[in-house]
Amino acid sequence: MTMIALHISLREGVPILWSEGKKIGMLKELRLAMAGIGMFSLRGNTTKEYSVWLPSNGETAIPSSPLVGHKSDTIEKENLYQFPITALRLNANSLFELTLLSEKGNVPGSGIIFGSSVIWMRQVVKIALNLIRSQSILPSIIRTASCWEATWLPVPDSTTFLAIEKLAETIPAVCRTLGKTVTQAPPELPKQLALKQLLAFTLNAFLRPAEKSEVIKGFTFESIHDAWIYALSNNPPKIAWDREPEIEEFARQLSAWRRPLDIHNRSPFKFCFQLTEPPLKGAKQERWHVAYLLQSKTDPSLILEAKDLWKPESTASQHAKSLTRECSEFMLTALGEASGLYPAVTKSLKRKNPSGFDLDTVGAYRFLLEYAELLRNAGFVVMLPSWWIGQRGVNRIGIKTKAKLPAMKSSGSGLTLDSMISCDYAAALGNEELDLEELKTLAKLKAPLVRVRGEWTQIDSKELSNALRFLETHPTGELSAREMLSTALGAQKKEENILIRSVEFDGWLQELLEKLSGQAQFELLTASEHFTGTLRPYQERGFSWLSFLRKWGLGACLADDMGLGKTIQTLALVQREREMGEKRAVLLICPTSVINNWRKEAQKFTTELSILVHHGIDRMKITDFRKATNTSAIVISSYGLLQRDIALFSKISWSGIILDEAQNIKNPETKQSKAARALHADYRIALTGTPVENHVGDLWAVMDFLNPGLLGTQHYFKQNFYTPIQWYGDTEASTRLKSLTGPFILRRMKTDKSIISDLPDKIEMKEYCTLTKEQASLYKAVVDDFQGKIESAEGIDRRGLVFALLLKLKQVCNHPAQLLGDNSPINKRSGKIERLTELLTEIREAEEKTLIFTQFTQMGNMLQGYIQDLFGEEVLFLHGGISKKKRDAMVETFQQTGNSSSIFILSLKAGGTGLNLTGANHVMHYDRWWNPAVENQATDRAFRIGQNKNVEVHKFITSGTLEERIDEMIEKKTTVAGQVLGAGEQWLTELSNNDLRKLIMLSQDATGE
Repeated sequence: MTMIALHISLREGVPILWSEGKKIGMLKELRLAMAGIGMFSLRGNTTKEYSVWLPSNGETAIPSSPLVGHKSDTIEKENLYQFPITALRLNANSLFELTLLSEKGNVPGSGIIFGSSVIWMRQVVKIALNLIRSQSILPSIIRTASCWEATWLPVPDSTTFLAIEKLAETIPAVCRTLGKTVTQAPPELPKQLALKQLLAFTLNAFLRPAEKSEVIKGFTFESIHDAWIYALSNNPPKIAWDREPEIEEFARQLSAWRRPLDIHNRSPFKFCFQLTEPPLKGAKQERWHVAYLLQSKTDPSLILEAKDLWKPESTASQHAKSLTRECSEFMLTALGEASGLYPAVTKSLKRKNPSGFDLDTVGAYRFLLEYAELLRNAGFVVMLPSWWIGQRGVNRIGIKTKAKLPAMKSSGSGLTLDSMISCDYAAALGNEELDLEELKTLAKLKAPLVRVRGEWTQIDSKELSNALRFLETHPTGELSAREMLSTALGAQKKEENILIRSVEFDGWLQELLEKLSGQAQFELLTASEHFTGTLRPYQERGFSWLSFLRKWGLGACLADDMGLGKTIQTLALVQREREMGEKRAVLLICPTSVINNWRKEAQKFTTELSILVHHGIDRMKITDFRKATNTSAIVISSYGLLQRDIALFSKISWSGIILDEAQNIKNPETKQSKAARALHADYRIALTGTPVENHVGDLWAVMDFLNPGLLGTQHYFKQNFYTPIQWYGDTEASTRLKSLTGPFILRRMKTDKSIISDLPDKIEMKEYCTLTKEQASLYKAVVDDFQGKIESAEGIDRRGLVFALLLKLKQVCNHPAQLLGDNSPINKRSGKIERLTELLTEIREAEEKTLIFTQFTQMGNMLQGYIQDLFGEEVLFLHGGISKKKRDAMVETFQQTGNSSSIFILSLKAGGTGLNLTGANHVMHYDRWWNPAVENQATDRAFRIGQNKNVEVHKFITSGTLEERIDEMIEKKTTVAGQVLGAGEQWLTELSNNDLRKLIMLSQDATGE
């Protein structure tokens, strides 16, 4: 696929979109590019001819990215050279749509990459939208060369101003490449000016309609003000008023109107309101006080009181004068603005040298509830008591539950988390427990703010009456142990319009809570003697953790990094459950690409357990399936069949349900996600190598599968967790979510010190892949074509035919397009490609690097194009045709920390020896050399001196084909591999016809469809 890069350049502050591909700035390519990423709404974007000045080698543009063209090895001299282009002046709709599309990076498979200028422009758009959202804009009027125009100006606060300053420094050079003429390069436009113009354009573009709305011919406005208002909200912005003196006077009035804001912007201070509560003793009436203060913009710890600033000789006043001459004017201006928002400020201005005012309790509550936020939104600093900040927006009154657990040993005595437990109820105000009489006393006060046991707090009258009503009618009750436990972890349960805030229990339930929250250690187990694998110490901890949660019927998410052995830990649990008397089967759902991996691993580590693979077109129907599950320990199936055969799966009572690659159910609205949550089992496990902590939005579906109801409804989760955390960075909501979900998620990373000591330096794993129907058909056709010829040939002719057969079968296993050589599409036609895509997606998310080895240059080229299109990043490919200079440059590029090239494809012959590629910690053998010594040499490009990370080696094998059988032969002969297998694949040509037939035959489990 030919890649096209999109760039944005600026012309007098207007964003101009153009494309870079085979040719620079071709309109046809640009339109195809925009259609390719889903941008069909091009109406209103003006097409225009420009000259773009780019770094060039002679008259050839140097590519902005290796994806759109490779930089020449011989650059004589790099100069700016002009290229005529046809481009689009972007309107607001297209600008917003383009930056929105680029939010998540390049669109996989589109053939489009976003240049650095598009990514940078996205930040400008975000700032513009935030200015509009916070109403940090002012209407104004400007004089252009030809007319007066109405315009909107940004009025950023100090934080946004600093963000704009930093953004200006990072403006990509390509943004300033458009010139007026073709004879000379454009002059360097100052960065600050370029961004100022662009921000003004973006604001006005978003605040006006994209379509032009000319004034109706013959219509006249009654005043300059009306003409200005019309021009502010329409397009074009020209003010339809021909009396020049009136426009000039109006412009002067606007300037005077804006003067207070200018004073604010110039001042080194922010104006503050500070509310302090009444003293505990001494005052006859409870009086609250609001003080006026100034806070330094550059040093927030410097705060000066207004009462001191009115005294010319005071230290505070002298300090303020050293910073500004407009201190008094600034304070009066600020108070004048605040008086329009808060009447109490107006009253204080009647006194000389105003420094604050007093309030009664009702007035203080109104200030806290209404005026504090109003003043803050107007740009003032508002300082409030810490107790209010802690409880603002949180309903403080709730119910406290005291469990009455029967006397028993912690081992159980038949009680489970679903057992109902008697309890007493009390009222809770924060951490304080209140009895019924205290509640009645508070209700009589009928005050929104009350002092309870020496501390002020807000009382919601509705919640107070709900709590009273509940306690009067429910002095005691019953809750399940599971409800009590989830409430203790932070879940919020509602009973008759009042929240159960806290629980109090002891005994076995308290012990369980301490183990869940990490305050106490759960029992560490050793794997069964019938389990044929050896668990590393951290794997024993993971297996024990799974067993601990399974014992209590709690769902577990094992989110260990790739390569840490989630499979072996899970199988150890299944083996243990079976030996403890469990007769029912476990249902294991995984992607099609790893079905054979699970089958192989289960056969290897749990040799005594019966395994049923439910897959393929000849899979069992309901009657036979029921019988088979009764005699099976593990039933393996795919996500595709989970939704298709849900009627079959839902009729079985499973011991447990295990979801591998559980991110497949992250979207709760998909059929497979709903199907997973509809299944019935005693325990549930989710396995994923994707860092769940990075994906708040995906957490609900996984946790609702594991422990239904723990995070409430989807709407509740979005309102109380996702939106506050994702959009507002709410740390309290984040902490509460972690408290709720943390006990059920175990994530270990390879970088953990406690894990590194447990790990071998090199982890080898086999990736068993299935054939697609197309691959299986081609495989059979190749075997049928060669088999008769081989059986009738002898000597060197026979060896040649065997070599040809093996070569073609390898190509089929790699990808049909490699055998056919027809440059046909790659995606979804090969089991190996599907598994490679899954692995690379996970590895890239972990920001790690990968080497991919193949014997075939053709396959390397196919993989390079496919992966580049998929991820929109450069993929390096080293093969025999690469010069030493370019080879060295590739290695240097790949080894650089933070370089965007995270994937390096190497042909086995060209890259198998002599290279140091310790930047990678993943090695993938896409096709096998069938010689361990050669493969190990290739692996050692990453696994060598200088590598400070554990290396994971993935060996791709297509199940049910010659690849799987040859791998089994190699495994059996490893001890003498150097003698028996040392001659590459020569040994395979010496097999008898009968052995060769067994080797190449296609098994029923080969196809994944």
